[in-house]
Amino acid sequence: MTARNIARRLHCSTQPIYSAYGNMDELKEELFDRAINFAIGTMKTYKNEQNSPAMNLILGCLIFSHQEKHLFRALYLSDYRAVYLSNHTDRLNEEIYVAFLQIDDRLQVIEETRARSMYLKIMTYWLGISTMINTNISELDLDEATRMLEEMYKLLSVKEGLMR
Repeated sequence: MTARNIARRLHCSTQPIYSAYGNMDELKEELFDRAINFAIGTMKTYKNEQNSPAMNLILGCLIFSHQEKHLFRALYLSDYRAVYLSNHTDRLNEEIYVAFLQIDDRLQVIEETRARSMYLKIMTYWLGISTMINTNISELDLDEATRMLEEMYKLLSVKEGLMR
């Protein structure tokens, strides 16, 4: 992305771009912020009363990965993600983590490191599913994805001693 390419698409000179943004890094940061806000808003629109808020958010992410392929790649799979996260908190991740903690009251009483560890494992799993959907490697339907994620959560809960 360059100021010249953006100006060409907007049919203007680069001057208005540099008037609004001091440099391309500021523009990229603004675009990434807006993309995150859009993604969170889109993910939160999926509602199924039978699911926990975390499951709805995760399934919203799966839908987002399918419907917004380029944006999903920019937010989760791009090199810029690491640059952005070096100066910002991972709001996408934190939104889902907060919802994850609400799945089960037992997650509220275990050590933070154990809860984060469980979350990291399930996040890796659903992000893998999302990436497979995004890249057309898999065409899972939401019911199957839900079953897979619930099964993974149960297995992790047993492993962590939350369930027997």
